[in-house]
Amino acid sequence: MVPSNGSGRFWRLSGRPYRRTLFILLCFCVAYTLFHFVAKESLADVSTSSSLFDDELLLQFRSINRLTPTGIPQSHQFLSSSSPPSRPLSPGGTSSSSPNPNYSENLITSSLNSINNVLNNLASLTLAPFPSTSTTTTQSSWSDPEEPLVDKETKTIEDMILDAARTIRNIPLPPYILAKSKDGPKYFRNSSCARFPSVYELEFSNTFWQTLKTSNGTLHMYGAYFDIRERNRMGPSLRILGMMDRIEPNVSSWCQIWFEQEKEPVFSKVFEYKYIWFSKWGNYKQGVFQPYLLGCQLPKSHHGKIPTSVSVVEKPCHHANNNMRILFDKPKVKEGFAVCVKGLDFLHEDLSVRLVEWIELLGILGANKIFFYELAVHPNITKVLRYYQGTGQIDVTPLTLPGGQPNDPRIRHVYLGKKVNHKRQNEVIPYNDCLYRNLYQYQYIALLDIDEVIMPMKGTNWKDLMMEVDKKARLSKNDSRASYNFRNIYFMDDMMHGHTWWPGIPKYFHMLQHVYRSRNYTKPGQYVKCFHNPDRVITLHNHFPLACLNGSCTSFPVGTEYAQLQHYRADCVRALKNCDQEYRQNSLKDTTIWKYKDELIEKANKVLRLLGFIPSSPSTTNPFTVSIEKSLR
Repeated sequence: MVPSNGSGRFWRLSGRPYRRTLFILLCFCVAYTLFHFVAKESLADVSTSSSLFDDELLLQFRSINRLTPTGIPQSHQFLSSSSPPSRPLSPGGTSSSSPNPNYSENLITSSLNSINNVLNNLASLTLAPFPSTSTTTTQSSWSDPEEPLVDKETKTIEDMILDAARTIRNIPLPPYILAKSKDGPKYFRNSSCARFPSVYELEFSNTFWQTLKTSNGTLHMYGAYFDIRERNRMGPSLRILGMMDRIEPNVSSWCQIWFEQEKEPVFSKVFEYKYIWFSKWGNYKQGVFQPYLLGCQLPKSHHGKIPTSVSVVEKPCHHANNNMRILFDKPKVKEGFAVCVKGLDFLHEDLSVRLVEWIELLGILGANKIFFYELAVHPNITKVLRYYQGTGQIDVTPLTLPGGQPNDPRIRHVYLGKKVNHKRQNEVIPYNDCLYRNLYQYQYIALLDIDEVIMPMKGTNWKDLMMEVDKKARLSKNDSRASYNFRNIYFMDDMMHGHTWWPGIPKYFHMLQHVYRSRNYTKPGQYVKCFHNPDRVITLHNHFPLACLNGSCTSFPVGTEYAQLQHYRADCVRALKNCDQEYRQNSLKDTTIWKYKDELIEKANKVLRLLGFIPSSPSTTNPFTVSIEKSLR
């Protein structure tokens, strides 16, 4: 029975087909507005209370998952965008103007799906909030309509230098570098012939390098480090890592060594330019930037003191235009394992999901921290790196090439692909910077690519593995070794051809799915990777240490019954002959990695869901859409 008063007219209005559609859509809008308001309040509550992430992690996510005008994170829009419903066409191909009996129902169904997606995305935001990126204008409404909401934050010179020093690690910190330390060095006020170079006098090259132009070539310096290892026969000394456009430099150089509480420097002659390369590998010619490690002894008068910075000059009294912060961090207790990764150059290749799998696997194996160097990567890889930076599992250092080498990401990518020897020589810099930054913090340091894993065959982690390996190595020589090398074995992409996907393992987990490997290992000493002992090595190359303290480097070959270097590639390296016959066509199944399967899938999927690379777990259907769907039946 229909009421006869004013509400009856409203009932009849809402009962007509098209008007009923408009009425229902209006209800949707009201419901969505109410839910959006509630979700917004929930975000405010969650962001101010204890949540899944600490404050540092939230700051990292601000630049990765900014909210779009629709209220959906950009990552969700990128991965799950949908087009609006279109009006059906008539048989003639034009838009029909006559009523379509199914049109209203189709429109409502499409609207329900769209609104449900929006509401579900909003609901997911309450579990993983992504707050505003602004640091000063967080209010949602204007207190003064005449005043625009702009960022009015200001920073001091000291603040800006501190910000820069987070990525340019060779800049000394303020107030020291501003020559404002109370008892420290001043720009003009010292009795020596050397003048302290403040931040205003420094000469940089490509952001991360400081420069010394000599009478015989140009030296680009990347980092300076304090070496007080017991086996160092030179005693307390400085190591300076850089590249110079000369082979066998014969230029005389000096270190002006500066201390926090002293106005004058102490002087020490550079006792060596240690070449981090072998001439037989190629590129041994003048004019090509070559990697070197310079050394300066600390004068006996200053033994027991920790220097703050060092300037390299051609003559002791020259006015320096470089001032390198000396990196030195010696905790009381060493951790187990650090992994160093050369400059990532994946400009257009999205390896984000594979990178998550790799990082999580190394964490399970026992890597305490992974140190990445970044040239240029796909935005999705950046998203992964920033997440793990926030959790503290990795460290990421931006990197450029020194001198006149290209640093536009596109040209540099082409350059490094073509100039292979130049690429290898440049890679030496991040490897050795990673070594010296972590000289006293870890028992072992491994140099790995993101397609390589040192896989224990006995035991379940690197700690147990190295206890057994060290015990085995001491049977022949009762002392530690400079490094412990692992045989290389290929897990090639096309070895899976002819085999189905393994059940219970998502297809997107590359390493877990690729369990066919070549039957043959590469030859002993060929394409190996090592756990390096930082107490013994001086310089590192990709595969072996190049120089060690107290004489020749000793590398212990670890038997394949203990562990192997699993290398996931599309093909053999170019220099390897007979790849098809010896490796690709001669394969066997090796499921060693599956002992970590359940833990790896769980951990990696959790991150992939959080970052929006795979759908979130099915959530409860929104109550608003359920009630509306019931009303249409």
